[in-house]
Amino acid sequence: MNELWMILLIVVFGVLSLEIGFSTAILEIVAGVIGGNLFGGISPSWMSFIANYGLLGLMFLAGLEIDRDELKKHFRRSSILALSAYLIPFIVIFATALAITLDLGQSTLIAISLSTTSLALLYPLLRERGYLNLEIGHVILSAAMLVDIFSMISLSIAFSAITYLSLIFLIILALFMFHAPRVGRWLFARYSENLAEIELKFILLVLLALLFFAERVMISEAVLAFIMGFLFSEILEEHEMLVEKLKGIIFAFFSPIFFFKAGSLLKISSVNPMSLLYIAALLPTAFLSKYYASKLVFRKLFGAGEHLSRFVGLSFNLRLTFGIVTALFGLELGLISPEIYAAIVAIIILSALISSIANRLKGY
Repeated sequence: MNELWMILLIVVFGVLSLEIGFSTAILEIVAGVIGGNLFGGISPSWMSFIANYGLLGLMFLAGLEIDRDELKKHFRRSSILALSAYLIPFIVIFATALAITLDLGQSTLIAISLSTTSLALLYPLLRERGYLNLEIGHVILSAAMLVDIFSMISLSIAFSAITYLSLIFLIILALFMFHAPRVGRWLFARYSENLAEIELKFILLVLLALLFFAERVMISEAVLAFIMGFLFSEILEEHEMLVEKLKGIIFAFFSPIFFFKAGSLLKISSVNPMSLLYIAALLPTAFLSKYYASKLVFRKLFGAGEHLSRFVGLSFNLRLTFGIVTALFGLELGLISPEIYAAIVAIIILSALISSIANRLKGY
C-alpha cells in the first residue's frame, strides 16, 4: 500500500511542477519528504534498486550531453571553477564545524558532504531551462562533475583504505569502460531498431555493471555513469531514437523514484535541538560560501553578466547524491552521530529547495 501512495505522490507533484513551472526533481524530493514521514518511505529492496538505477540513468544521460570539443576548449577554466566551488566552501564549512564539534574527523566528513554539487539535480535543471543547447551549459555540467570527483577523492583520502582487491577491481573497471563502448557500437549497428530492444538492454546492463564496480572500488556510481555516458556520446549521436527511448524510461520511471527516495531520507522525527543547532550554523555557511565562490569565480573566468553568474552560484548549491552517501558512510562507521546525520541530510535538501525557489523567483 505504501508503494501505491508513493506513486500517487510522485504523479501529483509531477503535475504540480508543470503547473507552477518549478523543477520537477525538487518537487519529487518534497514528495519524498512527505511520503517518507507519513508512510515510511521506500522499504522494499527492489524499490531501492530502481532508485539507484534512476541515479545511474540520469548521470549517463548527463554524460551524453557533453560536447568533446567544448570540454577541451574550456577544460582549464572548468577545472578552476570546480576547484573553487569545492575547496572554498570546504574550508569555510570545516572551520565552522570544527568550532562546534571540536573533532577533526567529524568536521572533515561534514565539510565533504556539504561541499558537493549534485549532477543528478543540476542536469534536469539545465535541461528544463534550455542551457544544454548553449556552450555555457556544457561548461557548468563539466565543472559540476569535477566537483563530485573532488568530493570523492577527498572522502577516499580521508577515510577509505585502498586494498589490493580494490586495485584489481579498478583495473578491471578501466578495461570494462574502455571496451563497453566498442561492443556497443557493434551491437547498435547490427541490431538497430529491433523489437527485442537489444541496444536498450545493453545500456541498462552496462549501468548495472557500474553499480557492481562502484561498491568495490569506492568510486561514486554517479561519476562512473557520467564518464560512461561521455564515452558513449559519440556512438549514440547516430542513434537518436535509442537515446529518446532511454530518456523516456529514465525521466518517466527511474529518476522520480530516485528523487523520492532522496527526500524520504529526511526523517523529521530525528531532528532534535542539537540537530537544529547544526542546521542553524551550517546551512547559511554552506549556502553562502558555495554561492559566492561559484558566482564570483565564474564571472571572473568567463566574463559573464550578473544574471548568469547568480544562476551558477545558486545552481552549484544543488546538493544531493554524494553528500547523502558521505553522511551515511560516516553514520555507519560511527564517525558522526545520528543528530549530525539528520542535520546534514536536512541541510542538503533545504539548500536545494532554497536554490530552486531563488532560481524560480529570479526567473533564471
